[in-house]
Amino acid sequence: MIIKVAKNAGFCFGVDQAVKTAYAVLSNSEPGTKVYMLGAITHNEFVVNDLIESGMHLANSVDEIDQGSTVIIRAHGVTPQIKDAIEANHCKIVDCTCPFVKKIHKIVKQESQKGKRIIITGKNGHPEVEGIRGEAEDYVTVVESQEDFDLLETDPENTILISQTTFSSSEYKKIRQNAKNKIANEQFFDTICSTTENRQREASDLAASSDCMIIIGSEKSSNTMKLYDICNSRCANTFLVGGVHDIIKVLENPVFSTPNIVVGVTAGASTPDCIIREVIQTMSEDQATANQEQTDINFGDYIDNIPQLRKNATVRGAITSADNEFVYVDVHDKSEGRIPRHEFANDPDFDLDVAIEAHTEIEVFVRSVRNSDMGKEILLSKAHVDFGKYKAQVEEAFENATPVTVKITNVVKDGVIANLGGVDIYIHRTQLDLTTVNDLDQYKGKSIEILVTQFDPDKRRLRVSGSRRALLNSQRKEKADEVWSAIEVGAEYQGVVRSLTDFGAFVDIGGVDGLVHVSELSWKRIRHPSEIVSVGDNISVYVKDFDSEKKRISLGYKRSEDDPYHNVEERFPIGSIVHGKVVRMFQFGAFVELEPGVDALCHVSQISDVRLNRPEDVLTEGMEVIARVLDVSNETRRISISIKDVEAINPVKSDDEAFDKAEKEEQVVASVEDNVEVPMETDSDAVVSTDEIPTEEVSLEDAQTEEASTDEMPAEATEEVVEK
Repeated sequence: MIIKVAKNAGFCFGVDQAVKTAYAVLSNSEPGTKVYMLGAITHNEFVVNDLIESGMHLANSVDEIDQGSTVIIRAHGVTPQIKDAIEANHCKIVDCTCPFVKKIHKIVKQESQKGKRIIITGKNGHPEVEGIRGEAEDYVTVVESQEDFDLLETDPENTILISQTTFSSSEYKKIRQNAKNKIANEQFFDTICSTTENRQREASDLAASSDCMIIIGSEKSSNTMKLYDICNSRCANTFLVGGVHDIIKVLENPVFSTPNIVVGVTAGASTPDCIIREVIQTMSEDQATANQEQTDINFGDYIDNIPQLRKNATVRGAITSADNEFVYVDVHDKSEGRIPRHEFANDPDFDLDVAIEAHTEIEVFVRSVRNSDMGKEILLSKAHVDFGKYKAQVEEAFENATPVTVKITNVVKDGVIANLGGVDIYIHRTQLDLTTVNDLDQYKGKSIEILVTQFDPDKRRLRVSGSRRALLNSQRKEKADEVWSAIEVGAEYQGVVRSLTDFGAFVDIGGVDGLVHVSELSWKRIRHPSEIVSVGDNISVYVKDFDSEKKRISLGYKRSEDDPYHNVEERFPIGSIVHGKVVRMFQFGAFVELEPGVDALCHVSQISDVRLNRPEDVLTEGMEVIARVLDVSNETRRISISIKDVEAINPVKSDDEAFDKAEKEEQVVASVEDNVEVPMETDSDAVVSTDEIPTEEVSLEDAQTEEASTDEMPAEATEEVVEK
């Protein structure tokens, strides 16, 4: 017979604490003071009878308790009303309610005060359920199965779901899964005791791999009967035994005579270790023909299955569940250990959801073990174990110059902190890319590949530095050799814009940077490359020229098919009439936009019928004009036009100028007709006013008028005028 004992068999923390407290109260009570347990302290006749024989009294109600007695409340807990009745009877209360049950009492009380409905998954009438119900009688509904729950109508925002600590974890998970439409997410409270869940899961696995299953416990115990149901569903030969007297009868079953039969053993939370040991010992002694050495080893294994975790030890455990703060691990102790959830974020290859589903075993470091009111608290660390493992990996990467993938977790003053399995690696801002990075926040949360450039384990704290730039440069060099071996004029590449200058953009075409001159970026006139491209843009370029010795490459970006002057001779033939808008003016003429990107020059002499000093005399920017094409060339990319060939634009004189000119012309004509001599000053000190000097020249018409007047004069008058 091969005996396999479940690691989580026997007393749970709550029952164990209650039984130990009961014996302690008995031994320390004053003479004459009665000590009562209100209800059987555990569903095990051996333990209850032993306590009674030791002097303790069993009371099933408050009415059975004498005044002034000491009353022990068992792990199941009681209602607040019962506590009040005990105190009213002047009795001393020793509350051994399980910490997990106390937590449920607190939740129900708080949530019911908010007016919320409480649904408990558990067994109606069970002492634990009845104690919880007493916190909010009018608000509590108990469901024993998924079918019961499906019949309920709920208000999702005002309903919560909790569970009896010993309820079937698989049944609870089914109910919770189907409750998402009936209860809001934040209103689920997973209150099944972790030890109970581990015990049920372990029993299920053990039953599946055993020929027979022995369940040690009382049929009155809720959690024991759940173990029996679970094992019976996976192993046909499942037997419930209360102690040694039962196992002797069970061993008479012919199935136990099978050679090398595998027998699995587990026990409910109310079963003390002594009974479990007696049952196993009886099984061993009864099998006279069995391999005694094998049986002894398995019995010894059971003793070892109650491990004593110690601080700073490294142990293995199975991941069972998680919440927002912690991940819970079964380390084969009465209580589960917990790991801060953020430690799993440092391992990008670890899928926590999959690990929980598969109950993946991992190595963990025991940071601390201490007892509290909530039971044994075991704080574990995955990062501590990972640190040692990944520290060796980082050191190897440093020595062999092999790249590693890290996740950036934090931004500091001059760089970032990356992490590889708990090992922090500093990367300076100049080492994040081929150029200095100013915006460090964009890297937070990203995974990148780097080279480890410093590994110093001799300091008090491990110092590790890395560089992505060194890796990129190494990769660029390899790619550059490929580019130079195959480069040719006209070859096209997909490149990345690395930097911008006033004269152009540098583009990485795969390990080599080429220059796209600012004139090659666009067919239109631009002042800076940033008008067309930005750093980091992926663009298509082609090789215009290169020098392998000087390692220089000239690239083109604009395409001939996009040239606005393409086939301009066909689109604007000589002699055609065009319509455009004045866009720029110079001393020599004005540029007129015929199409976007196509400008024609109208020389200053081709604007007006009169001579202009500058185009601004008659034109303004934005002014629309009509002109004739005089010359056009695809090769020189020039178009000449004439405005005056269509309709000249002549300057217009103002009304004041015209009036002044007409007045002066009349004065000249009048002086000639009247032979009026304009006296001249002879005084040498006299100053002639510049205002009296005529500024207008005599026009051709004026000159003709004057000549006609003198011809009509008599000869004598003419001579007289001449003399004068």
